[in-house]
Amino acid sequence: MLRAFISKTSIALSVITCTILFATVTFAQEQIPKVRVKPVEFKNAEIRRIVTGSLRAYQRSDVASQESGLVITAERREGQVVKKGDILAELDARRLKLEVEQAEHDVQIKLATIEQRKAELATYQEELNRRTKSQELAAGAVSKEDIRRAKMVLAVAESAQITAESDYELACARLSLLKVRLDDTVIRAPFNGNIVRKHAETGEWISPGSPIVTLISSGVIEAFFDVSEDFSMQRLRSLKTITVNLKEQNIHVESENIRVVPDVDPRSRRYILIAVLKLKEHFLTPGMSVTATIPTNEKGDYLVIPTDSVMRDSGGEFAYKIGRERDGNSIAVPVSLRVHFAIDDGLCIESSDLREGDLIVVEGNERLRPLSPVIILKSDKS
Repeated sequence: MLRAFISKTSIALSVITCTILFATVTFAQEQIPKVRVKPVEFKNAEIRRIVTGSLRAYQRSDVASQESGLVITAERREGQVVKKGDILAELDARRLKLEVEQAEHDVQIKLATIEQRKAELATYQEELNRRTKSQELAAGAVSKEDIRRAKMVLAVAESAQITAESDYELACARLSLLKVRLDDTVIRAPFNGNIVRKHAETGEWISPGSPIVTLISSGVIEAFFDVSEDFSMQRLRSLKTITVNLKEQNIHVESENIRVVPDVDPRSRRYILIAVLKLKEHFLTPGMSVTATIPTNEKGDYLVIPTDSVMRDSGGEFAYKIGRERDGNSIAVPVSLRVHFAIDDGLCIESSDLREGDLIVVEGNERLRPLSPVIILKSDKS
């Protein structure tokens, strides 16, 4: 019985040991990162070069006053956001308001004068008609001199009416001008934007043309690049969009449209490329330095890897390629590289550690450590 007990105990211990070993192996396998890979390709691609530029406001204006006067309100400050039509400052308009009131009365006087001239003209016309009719009914009843004088008086009355109507139009024009001047005492924002500088304060006297604030537009911004004349102007004009990069903040923005200024500077031998950016998520301001990669209209051979495969650390850019241990298991081998430019289906790179056909990790690489074992997942296509 003792032998049977020992035998059963040994079997039980063996089963427990195998179970523990199996669980340990299974747990270890579960801890191995799972990754997806794609092969490195070798392609003939259009060469692109990096150009440096700066951001400029789509609109920038020193908003000025059209009237002279004393500033009575100027509450807007630097950094404030304004909308088109918002009040930036107001001038003392008391004198202009009195002039407008006076001009309105003058218009009424001119209008009354027109009515008076119309009545006089009708009276003189009736008098001329009466004398002419009397002359026709009885020859000699009215002298020719009387008829001549009646016609002269009528002509004078007609001229007086024309003068009165002209005076009325002149008074209306003067009233309109005064109303425009009165409206101009309120300085408003000409477009949506941000105040970047304030020039006038409450209590200051300003003259026509004096700036109130400097305003830059919001929502749309332009990137200006000085491009060498070696770049094909025709090729750049054919582009629908380019990617503008702000590397310090790892920001990449697609341009809405592109414009090329066909004017080469004879000294620098460069012309200007403008990319219009519509900001939806990122905060970019005029003056920031940006870069863009633009085509040169020339071809070159490059290694091409997926964009998602590239990692960055303090040492620069790198990627993980799949290597093999002696036992045949897959491991993640870090390889340094230099990105030349992006194309539609990846990045054109240079690396002494990569060859065409090497497998590059494109998913799961953020969890990897150098030379760590990996499990390669099958692609979705398979």
